[in-house]
Amino acid sequence: MAYFPFLDLTITFDLLSGIVALLVSYYAFRYNRLLENSTLKFISFGFMLLGLGLLAESFVEALVIFGIGDIFTARILAISTSSLYHLLQIAAYFVFAIGYIRGAYSSSSSYSSKAASESTSGSQGAVGATASASAVLVLVSSSGLRRLQQMAELSRAVSLVSEILTVVFLSMVVFQGTLIHAQSRNRLALFVLLSFVLILVAHLVFLGADAFSSLIWSLVAGGIQFAGFLSLLIFLLWRSRIGSAGKAAQ
Repeated sequence: MAYFPFLDLTITFDLLSGIVALLVSYYAFRYNRLLENSTLKFISFGFMLLGLGLLAESFVEALVIFGIGDIFTARILAISTSSLYHLLQIAAYFVFAIGYIRGAYSSSSSYSSKAASESTSGSQGAVGATASASAVLVLVSSSGLRRLQQMAELSRAVSLVSEILTVVFLSMVVFQGTLIHAQSRNRLALFVLLSFVLILVAHLVFLGADAFSSLIWSLVAGGIQFAGFLSLLIFLLWRSRIGSAGKAAQ
């Protein structure tokens, strides 16, 4: 019970990060309608995946911690939801990486307009992840404590692999984002890049938390991730208002 306050804060960060991620998705989509920047399409789609996953995970974790419903069933659901979120996380950051790779190798005046096909690929991956998690849930519900323990170990392995892949994809995003900013000297590219640097740092800490099973590290990482999401949201809100005002003036 000594760790309960940390678990409570972890759920809070997940919940707030999920809400902010969905807002980032919305405003990236809205700003893209003004700017017609295909990289923003990838950002919008990826943050939608992250937001939905974080909200689902925080809700189920709250059910487990506060003892709502049957604890055994709730624990199975929590493990399944956590695994599903990490699969969605991989899909989201893969979408970001693809978007930035396309953007880095396009001309400095405009980005590529072929984001829709890549977004569809990421969506299919998310649907496949949902089906896999559902199948796992059915298998585990018919087993006992040993099966639950095996599932928890598998979930931890999925989390660790997910963080490794996420760090790889985020490193690609930061590298390609640096190339985009070097080509365009665009303020949008710079501020988005800084937000992704914060998110990369967060996932490096998450990776350490998974490797050493540290709840405190996980809490710190959640706070850094929230700061990265929030900084991106603030910038998009600011740029969206400027863009709307400029369009109205015309």
